[in-house]
Parts: sequence; structure tokens; C-alpha cells
Amino acid sequence: MFTTKKTSLFTTSNSSKAKSTLNTPSNPFLKAGHRQSVTTTSLGNGAVKLTTTGSDFVDQFASATNYRKPRTYQDISKDMLSIWGQDKNLALRLSFYLRMITRKTSLFDGTKTETSQRGQGLKHEGVFRMIWIAVNHPEDFWNNAHLLVTVGSWQDIFTMLSYDLQWNGWEGRVLDWKKMGEFLLAGLENENTNQLLLKYLPAIKANSKCKTLEAQADNIIAKWLCSLIFGEKNKGNTYVSYRKMKSSGTAHSWQQLISQNKMFQIDFNTIHGRALSKMVSGKFLKNNRLESKFTTWIESKPVAKYTGYVYELLAPVKNGYKNKQLSAYQSTTINKQFYGLIETGKDGMVEGENGFIVVVDSSSSMTGKVAGTKVSAYDVAKSMALYFSHLLEGKFKGAFMEFANTCEMRFWKGNTPVEQLQNDRCEAYGSTHFQGVATTFGRYLKQGVPESEFPKGIICVSDGCFNSTSTNKSNFRTLKDNLLEAGFSSEYVENFKVVLWDIPNNYYYGGQQKAFEEFADYPNLYHISGLDGSAIAFVTGTTKQTSTPKNSDELFLAAMDQEVLDLVEV
Repeated sequence: MFTTKKTSLFTTSNSSKAKSTLNTPSNPFLKAGHRQSVTTTSLGNGAVKLTTTGSDFVDQFASATNYRKPRTYQDISKDMLSIWGQDKNLALRLSFYLRMITRKTSLFDGTKTETSQRGQGLKHEGVFRMIWIAVNHPEDFWNNAHLLVTVGSWQDIFTMLSYDLQWNGWEGRVLDWKKMGEFLLAGLENENTNQLLLKYLPAIKANSKCKTLEAQADNIIAKWLCSLIFGEKNKGNTYVSYRKMKSSGTAHSWQQLISQNKMFQIDFNTIHGRALSKMVSGKFLKNNRLESKFTTWIESKPVAKYTGYVYELLAPVKNGYKNKQLSAYQSTTINKQFYGLIETGKDGMVEGENGFIVVVDSSSSMTGKVAGTKVSAYDVAKSMALYFSHLLEGKFKGAFMEFANTCEMRFWKGNTPVEQLQNDRCEAYGSTHFQGVATTFGRYLKQGVPESEFPKGIICVSDGCFNSTSTNKSNFRTLKDNLLEAGFSSEYVENFKVVLWDIPNNYYYGGQQKAFEEFADYPNLYHISGLDGSAIAFVTGTTKQTSTPKNSDELFLAAMDQEVLDLVEV
């Protein structure tokens, strides 16, 4: 099941509050022994690491970036098996969190969540996890199927059906297509959901036009759904009725206008964020003489919609270390969509007085590509540093730090995100001297900067392959020792927070690993991952949280305690 894709499908002629997730020994003696058994070293640099945080849930939560590259059903099944028996409520929540698009989420009754719900937008990962649940625990799947559409889109249901066909064929299907059909028909009858569902209905085409496996699967699904809606007889007539029904949807009116060559009637307000970005980055506006109209529209907007990742949004700004040529309206669009991401990220966020400063790993290993993307770990880290510097208020808003052989303080220069990124001249090279953070802090302390003016913590965006320390300690513990040695008070060091945001590259060292600094209950250390930086709000605090988390385990539980995730039923 889901082991090998088919080569062809037909012949063509041409809610409850969760408790700790830790499964490590609580006895200090036994815990020390367990720590020794899971100790490893980082790839390339030999730093002391752990193969697990002691929590299967935190391990997966803190490995989200690794899931950007589509994984096999077998790998996902293994992960689901490891957590389902421990707490299926949390297993469901984690699956939805990994899929969830960060935004105010529309519910089936037509209402929206009070604040933005935060997730990692990993479609393939989320869909395959839901397939696993549908196959192995169908009752739990159907109790929560509506949430998949809520956190993702109706297209996810069609993707589930498509995957079933692509891997198993029509005769070997493993999903309950009868119930899937009933679910889709109910969505078409629901006035709160029917327009979006019409948008994602697969089109019916001639078999000869379906040249790829995906196209064949979509065509089979479309004809199957057509038969459910209009019956099996007079297929020619029912296909016409199906096409008319699909074209009657209003959620994709701008696409219909393009197909009808009515470009000047397009209302840019109706175009979703990713499509808008794609439209602006190409020659569509110029070729259709829409540049002036679009410029007037985008300049009138304080922010513009965008639901993708910040590194994707900023990709047109630079090619490696060289700036790309952008028109005025292209720069404006990127800036407005960036501000839209910041507005969404701040919604429901309580920044508080934590005073985080962003620290970027600029070592050579960061030049390796992030799996599932076309960009380097350094490009992702730098875009997230810019995002965090705008998202987090306070005295360190315009500053960040970089570490390689040494650690340096940097400042963004420019009035807009595009200008700030274009003015950045930093490069990735050298080793991964994480302890340089303590050295730099100590230098400023000796220069007379009072301790009260220093950051209360750092957000380190890195691939985690730090240099080894001179002691047999993790880099996190060594950082604390070095801050004490630099002259900081024990109170400052004890309360100093370190957020390790993992952006692994899977090419520089020729492989990937799950490696962590400490167990999930270690105070003031937070393991987190993913390409959507809005999840930092769970560290600083949200309006839903009654307190800020003290460690990685509590951070994971905070991320799972969201308005839409509270709707999970088991």
C-alpha cells in the first residue's frame, strides 16, 4: 500500500488540555543513563547532540523543515505509529498543525477563528498523515475530516483521492470512496463551503488529453464525482452539466476572466496571495497592459494577502548575493505582502518583554539547499531573520547577529523589507562557532553596556551543526557557562532563553539527522522547526496562552492548544 506509484491509470491514445509528552525516565540516575545511550555528534563538526528530546511528539514538531520534501507513506506511517498509541488527540492535532495554513481560519458554519491560527503549511505531509488515519482509524478520521478542509483546503480531499489512485489504482483503493463522495456532496450543498469546493473540482477532460499520472487520476475523480451528482446515464450530457456547475463558482472569477480574455475586468482584490505574487513576478501585467492599473491598486493597499513562506516571497529579490532587477510595482507588491505576513503573525501574539534577538548561522554548511526547496539554508535563515526583526517589537527590532568563525552584530539598512534585503552584503562561509554569541555579548558588557540592556534570549536560525566544545557538554550548556565567565550575573544566565529554530540542509554533509541539544524538559531551551516563522508566537506568548512555556515540551503543547485544534474529536 502506497509503496510504488502506478505507471498509468488508463490507456491514452496519444480538545482537552494535554499533559507532558515526555517518555524519558524521571529518576535522575536513570535519566543520566538514558542520556548517555542517546548521545551522538553533529554531522561535520562533532558537537555533542542527542538523537531524541525524550518526546516523540517534540522530535517530530522540531523536525518540520525536514518534511518540506515529500516523504514516503512508509516513513510517515512509522512516525504516526510512534505517537498514536501515546495520545491520539495530540497525534491528530500535530497532523493538522503540520498541514495548517497560517491565517484566520474559516469554519464550516461560516464563522472564523478569533485570531490567526498558526501552522506549517505542509500539504503532502498533512495529507499522507490523514490518509494513514483514514486507513487505520476511520472513525477518528471521519470525526475530524472537516478540520482538514478547515486548516487546509478542499483540494486536500481531492489530493487524498488522487494519491489513492496513483499508488493503488482503481481496483486497489484503500480509502472509503463512498463516504468521501458523501462528504463532497455535503460540501456542495453547504452554502458556507460550496463556492470554494467548486473552485477545486477537478475538470473533466478527454482521456487522450491526460498525459500524466496526476492528470489521469484527476480525470477519474472528476468523472466519478459527476456520476454521483448527475447519475450514470447520458454521460455526454452529464459532463456538460458538471462543467457548467464548476464554471458557476465565484471563488475563481479572476481566472475565468483571464480565460475569456477580459483582463481589464479583473478585480485584484479577488486574487489569492500566491497567485498574486506569481502574476506580478512574471510578464503577465506588462503583456496585458495592466501595469498602471495594478500599480494604482497595490499602492492604495497598506498590506496585501500572502499565505506562502517568507523565503518564497523574498526569492525574487536576490539571486545568491546579487540583487535582481525589480520594477517599482514588483518591489511594492513584495513589501505589501511581507507586511501582510507580519500583520497575520502579530494577530493574537503577545510579544511581552522577552527581548529576543535573532542569531543567524552563516557558516559554510548553510549554503546547502533545504530539502524540498530550491534555496539554501542560509537564504531561508536570512529571510526568517528579516521576518523576525519586523515581527518582534522592542529595542532589538532592527538588529540581528551572525556567527561563523566569529559572531558579529548586524543592522538592517533601508526603509522597506526589499531595501533591507538588497542592502545586506553578508555571506555564508567558515565554521559554526555558536559560542561566539557569548563572546560578542561579553565584549559589549566590557564596553559598558548595562546587563539590563541585553537581550533576554536569542532565536538561533541554524542547521544545528555547531562546532564541538572543549568540554563534553552541549553547546547550549556551554553557552550558559561562557555567559557567566563573560561577567553576566547568575540570575541573567539562569533565565536566558535560547530558541533553536532548525533549518537543516540535507546536501552539504551528504545526509540528514535528527539531533537535539537537550531533552524536551530542559528549562529555557526551545527546539522548534518549520518554514513558517509565525510559530515563534508560542514562545513569546499568545492571547490564548495563560503563561509562556518553560521548555520544548511546553512549547509543543502551546502550539497544539489553538482554537481550531481544540475542535479535534477523539
